[in-house]
Amino acid sequence: MWRWDQGHLAYFQFDALRQMSAFATRHDFKTAGRRELKAETGLDFAAPVTHSPWRNYSRVLKLCLVVSELGGIAQPTRVAQLLASPGTVTCDEYLHFLARAFTDPSPALEGWQPNAVCRYPLLFALKYLLIKRAVLHEPVSTLAEVFGAYLQTGLVGDEPDADFVDAVGRRGRFEVAGRNLDNASIRQARESIKVISQISYLHLENLRIVLSLDATSALSILQALRPVRGQKATNREAELRRLAGQFKADEETSFASYLNSAANDVIQSGFVEGSKVKKSHLVIERNNRLREAYFRSHRSPLCDVCSLDTKATYPWAKRVLDLHHLLPLSSGIQVKKASTTFDDLVPVCPSCHRAIHRFYDQWLTREGLDDFPNEVQARVVYQNLKSGFRGAIHA
Repeated sequence: MWRWDQGHLAYFQFDALRQMSAFATRHDFKTAGRRELKAETGLDFAAPVTHSPWRNYSRVLKLCLVVSELGGIAQPTRVAQLLASPGTVTCDEYLHFLARAFTDPSPALEGWQPNAVCRYPLLFALKYLLIKRAVLHEPVSTLAEVFGAYLQTGLVGDEPDADFVDAVGRRGRFEVAGRNLDNASIRQARESIKVISQISYLHLENLRIVLSLDATSALSILQALRPVRGQKATNREAELRRLAGQFKADEETSFASYLNSAANDVIQSGFVEGSKVKKSHLVIERNNRLREAYFRSHRSPLCDVCSLDTKATYPWAKRVLDLHHLLPLSSGIQVKKASTTFDDLVPVCPSCHRAIHRFYDQWLTREGLDDFPNEVQARVVYQNLKSGFRGAIHA
């Protein structure tokens, strides 16, 4: 299987990468101390006393194309510069690019050579899932199936869609092959799949990947997924810079319509204008599979803002509550261990949900921002809204 970096999933979360990128644009990550890093990023950077943060976490930064070494310094890349600017890049935009740029072998890890024959495992995984949804109308796949397909087909990731259609027809065999892999062989690859499961139309549930897309949207995304190519650099660090240099801040225009109603829902939701970060935010909140999973485990019918008991008020309706995503607008859904986490979601009635988005618009405009700078600020603004609620508390 392909190599990744295991045990550091928290540092691969999009908001963590934003904070690390901001740090990398101001400081040399290679010489930074743990206390300094924690003060500016909020992340622990846990490591033995004998190990520097750079020694333990440089693989994370390089795999994510945030830094490369040049002249003995950890230089921020174009990716870092874009991620460090709130509202410039969304989680989906970045992770689609990372899937298109990540290779097996990777220049972030030992073993890469300029003449190495590379495959695109994360791109392969996305294309396999999208083809399966578009052609077979099956939205659910297991990680074992994806790993078995990667091993048995030998597909690079840039083949014609017809080759992937042929591959998904053998999905039963792939599931068996994947289940026969020992845990040591797949644990790093599994970690990388968890990382891309932050994409807004994906949902990780007990090591199954679920797509919240219709067939048309799946095909639309598929057509925009192409590997990052070009003449390879002569060494690993230069190759990291070359790949990162191809990232553009407007790439999500190719992916902005995965939820057919996202653009129309922007104004209806209470957002004044339909920037890409607001559309991305709404895609998460409209993820039907995520909603179903959330309400299976959170059965309270109360709105988190006004405490309206929607079950008592609307007894004929199965579910009236919306889901609100508490993280910055550009963020994806966080993943922990085997599943998507629900820690960043709250149930709200439709009226309060629209009011939240309008409150966000006013706050961002007043601050001159396109997005919340970090998770802490996003949660503070939400709590300020709750504190300012002047309606009746229904409970």
